Amino acid sequence: MIEFAHEGEGAFTISNGDDFRQFISVAVSSVSVDNGELVKTPYTRKNIDSWSLNVRPARAIIDGKLSKDFKVSYTPLASELKDRDKMYQLTFIPTPYFTEGEPAKHAIKIAIGFAPIFIVPAEEDQPFNYDVTYDGQRIFLNNYGNSYIRAFFDACPASTKGKASKVCTKISYAVSGRRLTIPLPPEMQEVPEIKVDLSTHNLTYKDTLTLRKNAALKG
Repeated sequence: MIEFAHEGEGAFTISNGDDFRQFISVAVSSVSVDNGELVKTPYTRKNIDSWSLNVRPARAIIDGKLSKDFKVSYTPLASELKDRDKMYQLTFIPTPYFTEGEPAKHAIKIAIGFAPIFIVPAEEDQPFNYDVTYDGQRIFLNNYGNSYIRAFFDACPASTKGKASKVCTKISYAVSGRRLTIPLPPEMQEVPEIKVDLSTHNLTYKDTLTLRKNAALKG
């Protein structure tokens, strides 16, 4: 799951589908890219001076069948470049919550959290710098630019309509510096060609390509 900041802010809504209270705590990690791979640095007391993302509340109790909004806000550091995307991972960790004297009859239940990626786009979209290849089974997308790339892949026959297109299309996001390997469902494998639409966050840069097997394209 990926969410994007709007004017430096965003929100996540957490719903408790169980019939007992959940205690939710939020952990934040900054995410960078090193040699094409994601590197996560958890926020701790030791690196508090480098924090640039705030979550409110950081902890909350959500009653059964209810939901709560968690607000996210970005405050740039003087050391951060404005022409590059910033990326974070938020981990929402739930545990059952019982008040004093309340029977813990649900204590054996397992609560499953989730960890979405939150991206603060660069102030202005940066030019494309990428290459993309299709080997019949996977797509390889390398993003050398400073803005993330949204990639829409379409391997559907021309006659495909409506919901049927879900099995032959795929959307992926390649953040700056990322070397992305994108596995394809059976319906998108070994097809003669795949149509590709690439765009930056504000649609300042857009490319439409036709990807053929083992033919690398650059932009």
